[in-house]
Amino acid sequence: MTRAPDLAQPAAADLAIVGGGSVGVSFLYQFLLAQRAAPGSRPPTIHLFEPQADPGPGGAYQDDLRSNLLNIPAGNMSARADHRLDFVDWLREQDAGWLQGYGVTAIDPADFLPRPLFGAYMRAVYERCRQLAGTLGATLVHAPIRVRRVVPKPDGRVLVQPDHGMPVNARHVVLCNGNLPSQAFPALEGVAGYFNSPYPVSALAQAIAPDASVCVIGTSLSAVDAVAALQQAGHRGPILCVSRNGRLPSVRSPHNRSPDTLQHLSRDGALRLAARHGGTLTLDIVWRALRDEVQSLQGSLDDDDVLGMDGDAHAALEDEIRRSSAAPRPWQAVAAATNAAVDRIWHLLPDTERRRFQSQWRSLWMARRATFPMRNALKVQALFDASQLRVTAGFAGCDHDPATGLFRTRLRTANGQIEHASQHLINATSFSVDAQRTDDPLVSHLLRDGHAHADPHGGLALDYGTGCLKSSAGQIVAGVSVLGSLAGGTYFWTTSMDVNARLARDQAERIAAALRAAPATDPEIPGDSPSPERWTAHRPPHPARAASS
Repeated sequence: MTRAPDLAQPAAADLAIVGGGSVGVSFLYQFLLAQRAAPGSRPPTIHLFEPQADPGPGGAYQDDLRSNLLNIPAGNMSARADHRLDFVDWLREQDAGWLQGYGVTAIDPADFLPRPLFGAYMRAVYERCRQLAGTLGATLVHAPIRVRRVVPKPDGRVLVQPDHGMPVNARHVVLCNGNLPSQAFPALEGVAGYFNSPYPVSALAQAIAPDASVCVIGTSLSAVDAVAALQQAGHRGPILCVSRNGRLPSVRSPHNRSPDTLQHLSRDGALRLAARHGGTLTLDIVWRALRDEVQSLQGSLDDDDVLGMDGDAHAALEDEIRRSSAAPRPWQAVAAATNAAVDRIWHLLPDTERRRFQSQWRSLWMARRATFPMRNALKVQALFDASQLRVTAGFAGCDHDPATGLFRTRLRTANGQIEHASQHLINATSFSVDAQRTDDPLVSHLLRDGHAHADPHGGLALDYGTGCLKSSAGQIVAGVSVLGSLAGGTYFWTTSMDVNARLARDQAERIAAALRAAPATDPEIPGDSPSPERWTAHRPPHPARAASS
């Protein structure tokens, strides 16, 4: 158990990290590794602001049903950008009986494992951070407090103001404060039977009666997670999934293997490709490069395979399962491999092309690029086969009828608008990236004080090279950088752990080098004591519950 700092004394720090979920702890760990790589450096003082008692899992990998699976293979899930199998290696050191509590009997880097198991790994990574900080002589303080304001000062330091207690004066602040809550249906928040997020999916299984009618707004990965959890829990009532396009995500083939390298869409390849076209890319150039990468792997470019079948969602899912069960799908492997360069590709697109992507292609890209595992596809198929699930397009809005207690979802059809009634409504439209509309106090203060401005493509506007905020005047705020979903407008695909770990490493190494070159900080503040236990042995006392079936 970590302890809070003594807030009766003024606090000074070299580094403050706001948010101790997976991205914040990944950054912390890689920062400490960068410090270890430079022996003789002055030990830093670090404050980690994370309200949860155990840093690491955050909201994304919290304790939940074991049926809630990662959508990325275990071999691509790691807190370290330079060691992609770190999670897998940790799993191999764990007790077999403990892993069986999560339903894991064999460890395969290509497998899709329970999300709470990755959360257990991230708790272990934080324990590793504590031990490493002790070895380095660093002061690591876990403050279980929310931060309401971050204020860059004229002297270059940054004042971090928590909800209560004494502020911290830091040389650098990294914002890893997670996803903004969805603002899709503000009028429904607080209404009984409404869920503003599917997570944790255990809450759905506990709160929704087995025979109740359910409407899920959205048909993306979050919607699949909600439906799979209800199926695993033995839900018997009707389920409607609805979105504007009615498309389920693509089913990832278990036969896929990552290409050794990409010719055009690697980090260096993207630069060479842009250089041949005047220094920038267009969506058409990127599409041709993707096509060439797939063809070099002898992959299919059949529209139904790459773009998916139009029309009936049940038939489209059957086609996805058939294709993914039969053979590798090279286009999926190529799309996944672009994670190594996706931020650079996005950066090389001029703003006109980014707007074109957002308006014309984002919905299709998310449905095809964001694949989901076969195990969940078979659960969704079982609900279709039992005539219990319907997935449709044409979402036009929803509200709640206090007189009946039912939720009314409006659907556009070829014969006009119809209305669907349900006892429960689950918002699976994903988290918000609209910084201007959020009521999050930290983000709101940054915008109101002029220390940041919203990126038109989501989150906060950042300097691409450093990840630092851009003020309302367009100036780089050198003392404050951002990682995670609020960095999505600058780096595009910041919902994937491998991308976030790489961006976190880059910031960690840059900030560590800058702090080593800086003069000594204020007197040290006592922090966490390193745990005497081996980090590999750290785990929650009980594995996540399995839903009844």
